[in-house]
Amino acid sequence: MEPAFILFMIAAGFWSIITSFVAIIRILRNKFNGDKLTWILISMIAFIGPVLWLVNGRKLIVRG
Repeated sequence: MEPAFILFMIAAGFWSIITSFVAIIRILRNKFNGDKLTWILISMIAFIGPVLWLVNGRKLIVRG
């Protein structure tokens, strides 16, 4: 695979993780209508995917 593509995917994964943390912090600090736990779980879905890819998916690409 192209090194630029792999670097882009890693950068996108880290960006998703950072965005998820920012979302969780903003949810906990601000008042809004809605269930905070639901919104935190939605944000965690965006966090878990990139973490799994960085841990397992990157190994598969390097081995491939």
